[in-house]
Amino acid sequence: MSPINFIQFGEAFGADRLVDIMYCHYPAEMGIYEGMVEDAVDYANSGVKVKIPTTSSTLCSDLEKPYITEIPEKLAELQSKIEPAHRKMGILETYTCTPQLLGFIPPFGSYNALVESSAIIYYNSVLGARTNRGGMFTRFSAVTGKYPLMGYLLDENRKGTHLFKVKISPDRLMNYDMWCALGFHIGTIVGSDVPVIEIREKNLKQEWLLGLGSTLATAGSVTLFHIPGVTPEARTTKEAFHAEIPSDYYEVTDNDIDAIYKKLTNIDKGEIIDFVNLGCPHYNLEQIRYVAEKLEGKKIADGVRCWICTNRMTRKQAEYSGFVEKIEEAGAKVVTDTCPVESHMRISTCKEFGLKTPNVDAMVCNSGKMLRYVGDLIGCKTALTNIDKCIESALTGRLV
Repeated sequence: MSPINFIQFGEAFGADRLVDIMYCHYPAEMGIYEGMVEDAVDYANSGVKVKIPTTSSTLCSDLEKPYITEIPEKLAELQSKIEPAHRKMGILETYTCTPQLLGFIPPFGSYNALVESSAIIYYNSVLGARTNRGGMFTRFSAVTGKYPLMGYLLDENRKGTHLFKVKISPDRLMNYDMWCALGFHIGTIVGSDVPVIEIREKNLKQEWLLGLGSTLATAGSVTLFHIPGVTPEARTTKEAFHAEIPSDYYEVTDNDIDAIYKKLTNIDKGEIIDFVNLGCPHYNLEQIRYVAEKLEGKKIADGVRCWICTNRMTRKQAEYSGFVEKIEEAGAKVVTDTCPVESHMRISTCKEFGLKTPNVDAMVCNSGKMLRYVGDLIGCKTALTNIDKCIESALTGRLV
């Protein structure tokens, strides 16, 4: 794809001009896709440089500690070639799905170009920065500092399309996994439209909004949501709908949420499990601290892999704070740069490298996004539950 194709892309969607962007989150150029790393290296060797601050999305390997995920050595070596290529171009080696946790916060209303669905929806909805789903076109945004004026960069496309009134039990709102279930329910209804979500609680945690957005973006293909009184473009429901509030709405009840847990869980309580994953999207330092304190002095059950996924800068701080040591002493692992569904554990990659398929039999997780993908990409059974039950399941080797 050339910069000429980039202009043609904008013309195809009716963009009348290119605009300056402030920031770019660059695509994952992963070794699990044939020829991708080699193409990225060739592109970097052509002498191109990024013109704006540019971070990078997740890979298939923990580049600093590839051995902790048991990735095949050949694949780890291939993936390791991406870091010097990105560095040559001026791309920051963040390798995360949550660059906002590292301080990359463009101003409200600014134009940007991002990959990674959970980051895109967060930047649009929580920060009010404007971006589309960039895909490989972000490669040209990074080196030109431009993007076609189209899609969610335009006011008219940021108008709400569906109204949801959340009427679930207040105590359930305190759990990250519930926000994922809410996102899954709404995402399957709206597809790629813009939901407006009325909810009584206004003092929402950052991780709840991350869980909601990441699952909206994967259960459907939502790029923008509004919560009146919380998200910056929706101080009121009227403002979210650009003064045209629909008469029809969806009411979300406890029964709707229960149905999502049932849909994403096909493991019986007490059944043997072999994988627990936390950190989808990547965890922040406080979340890692919580896990470390829950695991301190305990041991993960034999035969269970337990990953806590984060970015490499947060792991460095977690090492300094002693959290990683506590987690590793328990038999769990703090993994960076990647996650299970981006790793060598995909069915297609397992077959290529002669690994067991499925590489995981039964995964317990508190992330709707993760569980939306693992059934197809890894081929395992799944269970959605809260973080405390995830940890307890890891310690007992059975679904709690």
